[in-house]
Amino acid sequence: MKGFRVVMNAQRNLYRTVPSLLAMILVGMLAGCSSNQPTAQQKQNYSFWPLPPDEPRVQYLTSFQRSSDVTGKRGGFDEMIYGKEAELPITSPYSLAMWKGKIYVCDTRSAGVTILDLKQKVTRIIGRSSAANVVKAADIAITPDGIKYVADTGRGAIVVFDAQDRYVITFAPINLNPVGIAIYGNELFVTDLKAQQVKVLDRGTGKVLRTIGSPGIEDGHFVRPLSIRLDKEGNLVVSDVMNARIQIFSRDGKHIAATGERGRSYGDLARPKHLAIDSNNFLYIVDASFNNVQLFDEHRKFLMYFGSAGDHPGAMDLPAGVFVDEDPEDIALFQKYVHSAFQPERLVLVTNQNGPDRVAVYAQGHLLPGKTLMDVANVRASVGTGVETKAPATQPGILPIIPEDAGQKSPSTTQPATPTTLPVGVK
Repeated sequence: MKGFRVVMNAQRNLYRTVPSLLAMILVGMLAGCSSNQPTAQQKQNYSFWPLPPDEPRVQYLTSFQRSSDVTGKRGGFDEMIYGKEAELPITSPYSLAMWKGKIYVCDTRSAGVTILDLKQKVTRIIGRSSAANVVKAADIAITPDGIKYVADTGRGAIVVFDAQDRYVITFAPINLNPVGIAIYGNELFVTDLKAQQVKVLDRGTGKVLRTIGSPGIEDGHFVRPLSIRLDKEGNLVVSDVMNARIQIFSRDGKHIAATGERGRSYGDLARPKHLAIDSNNFLYIVDASFNNVQLFDEHRKFLMYFGSAGDHPGAMDLPAGVFVDEDPEDIALFQKYVHSAFQPERLVLVTNQNGPDRVAVYAQGHLLPGKTLMDVANVRASVGTGVETKAPATQPGILPIIPEDAGQKSPSTTQPATPTTLPVGVK
C-alpha cells in the first residue's frame, strides 16, 4: 500500500505538472510569435527624407543584424524540441548586392560572403571551402544571370561563383589588392587600393588587360580609389576617397570628368565610400563622415540626402556600402514595411559597420496619388540633418541648392536655401 500511495502521489503530481508545463510552453510559443511582431508604437514610427515642406522621397523600411532577423525567432516549444540555433551575426559589413531575393553581404570581419535569403528565410555563407576560401570580401558584383564576382582583398584575388552560389574559379593576378569591382561585357574593372589605379581583367581568364589611372591628386589620378560602378553610357564611375571626389572615365581609360570636393555642407564629400547608380543614371554616394547617402542627378547636381547619425529609425553609423535594386519581386518582399501613403519605386540597401542597422533597407519613391504630407505627418520620426556640423536650416533635413557660380562654395551660414529634391516625375 505504501508503494501504491507513492505511485499515486507521483501520478497526481504529474497530472498537476502537465497542465502547468503546457501552459508554460504555450506562453513561450506566444512570446516567440509576438517577438516577431512590431508594436503599435513601432508601426507609428516612420523615417522619411526630405522633411516638410518637401514631399517624402525616401522611407526607411527595416534592417538586418543577425540570422534570426531573416529566419525568425523560434518559440519556446520549437526550441524545446529542436534546440536553439547558433546566431549568425553580421559584424562589419562593407559592401553588398541583392539578386533574386537574396542579399549578399561582404563582411570584412567574417570569412566568406553571407547570404540573407529572404524568400526561403534562411541564411548561409559561401566562400569558406578550401577551394573558394574568401578571406576578406570587400565588394561583390553580380551579372544579370547570377554570376557573382567577389573582390577578396584578404587573398588579393577575385573569386567567382555561379548562379546557384557554387564555386567556379579564382583569379589572382600578381600584386592585386582589390577593393571594388564592376562588370561590363567580357571585362572586370577592379579598383586596386595598393597600386591606386583601376585594373581591367579578362572576365574569362583573369588576365590583366590594361590599367587606368595612377597615384596622385590631378584629374585621372587617385589616392585610395575604392568603389567602381558603370553608368548608363557604360562609363566608369570611381570614388577617389582621399581626394574626396568622384571621377568618371571611359572604359578605355580616358578621363571624362571629376566631381565633388572636400567640405562639410550638402553636396560636399568628406569620406566617400561605395557608390550605386540607378536606371535614371542618378548617383548614390555613401559618406562615412556625414553618416548619410547623398543623391546626385545624371549631371551630377546634388539632389538630396537620406540618413544621418542618431537613434531614429534609419540612422546610420559608419556606413560603407550601397546597392540599388529595382526588381519588382525584390521590392514586394518589403511591401509590408512601406507606409500606406507611399509608393516605392526601388530599394536602396546600405551597410553600417557600427550600430544595430548593419544592413539597412530604404525605399525610394513618392506619395501615392491623392496623398499629401498630412497623411504621414503624425507618424514621422524626428531625423537628423545628415551633415557633419549643425545645419543652418530652421527645418533640419531641408536640402539647400548648391550655388551655380563657378568656383563658389555653398554657404555654411544662416538662412536655409531653397530645397531641391528628386523631380516628381522621375522614377
